[in-house]
Amino acid sequence: MLVDRTAIVASVLLLTSAIGPAAGAQDLNGAVSTGDLDAVREALPPGTGADPGSLVRPLYFAARDGHSAIVAYLLEEGAPADAATSFGSALQIAARGNHVPVLTLLLDAGADPDLMAGEESRTALHDAAERGALDAARLLLERGAEVNARTKMDHPPIHLAARRERAEMVAYLAEAGASPRAVDAIAATELDAADAEAGRIAAEECRGCHAMEAGAPPPGRFPAPSLAGIVGREKAVQADFPYTAALSGLDGSWTQEEIDRFIADPTGVAPGTAMGHAGIQDRAKRIAIIAHLMSLQAE
Repeated sequence: MLVDRTAIVASVLLLTSAIGPAAGAQDLNGAVSTGDLDAVREALPPGTGADPGSLVRPLYFAARDGHSAIVAYLLEEGAPADAATSFGSALQIAARGNHVPVLTLLLDAGADPDLMAGEESRTALHDAAERGALDAARLLLERGAEVNARTKMDHPPIHLAARRERAEMVAYLAEAGASPRAVDAIAATELDAADAEAGRIAAEECRGCHAMEAGAPPPGRFPAPSLAGIVGREKAVQADFPYTAALSGLDGSWTQEEIDRFIADPTGVAPGTAMGHAGIQDRAKRIAIIAHLMSLQAE
């Protein structure tokens, strides 16, 4: 056991060294990793006046492990509640672990419930949703978190929950107001005036997954149903295609309006969809694409 503990301590020290701590921060990070408040006090005596920036990573690791007493102490010593590292914020990692006492401390200290951080620019609710951390999600929403917040990939929390098959979380977020972006109805005059050629060009990026010609096999590594004859077709009816639960659960037909809603916000309309593209916010571009799709004939 002594060898194992030594290896663990060595790993912790290597990690804290690799992420570039300031002088003296290795000792603090190591103390935080033990969960021992006395050890943390020894590494960071009360009233030291440490640079707040040097406390960001210790706060993150304490929040990750649910060490609420250490989080409270670091906040007292000047750790910024809403500061973020390159791999996320303390609020995010606490939400991910469903550490409600830590979340409460951070929010009470002024952490922004909608702070976006990390490589994907997520909020804490995104992480809670993905992990199915219901208690954390409830607290965040009670404290003003945006249920429809978006990552830089345009993913709302409910999409991350659905993608991980967190059914209880999906139901909770839907009840809390998770919904797709609203789009205005398309007027017939807009379709008449649409530039179908511009729509064809814009739709070319769809060819990475979808065939555009009737009877053509799906291209690419991630084959998807043909878009030939899509307008007016019932949703999720191609017999030989393994639809995700997100799409197979959609009712009705692909009317012009339904296509517009979907391409404006695929992960909002069908949380959990495997479609990787972000929604198209340019209304004229969406209408041009729909005009082009109307010209594609089915077999």
